Amino acid sequence: MKYAPAAFLFAAFLLQGVTASAQIREKTIIHSGDSLSNYFTFLFPSFRDAKVKMHDGRSVVYKMNFNLLLCDMEFIDAKGDSLVIDNPAEIDSILLDSCLFIYVDKKGYFQSLSVSGDVSLAVSRVAAFEPVPFGGKGAKMPSGGVVRYNSLYNRGGSMPLFFNQDIYALRTTSFLIFYMGGQTEDAGKAAFMRIYHGDKGTFDEFVKTNKINFNKQGDLEKLFHFCTQAKM
Repeated sequence: MKYAPAAFLFAAFLLQGVTASAQIREKTIIHSGDSLSNYFTFLFPSFRDAKVKMHDGRSVVYKMNFNLLLCDMEFIDAKGDSLVIDNPAEIDSILLDSCLFIYVDKKGYFQSLSVSGDVSLAVSRVAAFEPVPFGGKGAKMPSGGVVRYNSLYNRGGSMPLFFNQDIYALRTTSFLIFYMGGQTEDAGKAAFMRIYHGDKGTFDEFVKTNKINFNKQGDLEKLFHFCTQAKM
């Protein structure tokens, strides 16, 4: 994928809020007494070199990976420990394994999946935690609502974190279409039709033949490629 400037790819998000209706919500139970780190999974099989571009123009290279439980970027420090980035607002973009990530304050990381001209397909992953409603002995737990992970996980360093009750780790995945002109929308059928600008029958046939699932990343990338190639 071509590495384009972050401001170009995600100008739409910075100009206005994003509302996405097609989302994937996943839930994992972390049991009382377990370490949060025992449930970590990552986007890539291993930590690998990533180019980090800062807002002040500096660029640095770290071994990095994306933590799918925390929905956060981690890097390997000089001691060999994996840590979450404690100042993500200073980052313009991260190029990791040919994937471009942008951090937006209070929204988290957005990964650009595919780019064509002034249109891009992106994915957002957001993590939250909440208490399991009932304890092991049937006692109702206090309802504290949804808690963002960074109030539970130490950004200053990697450390085992144990809970005295069962909690749900929640991950919400949203797929979005970004336009250079300042618009964003849910990556649903209507959005892809607008990108396609072609015959509706041909579009519908492609979706049917390829059994496109609008909640599957691979299917959306395939459809994005079909729609944007048709414009050329």
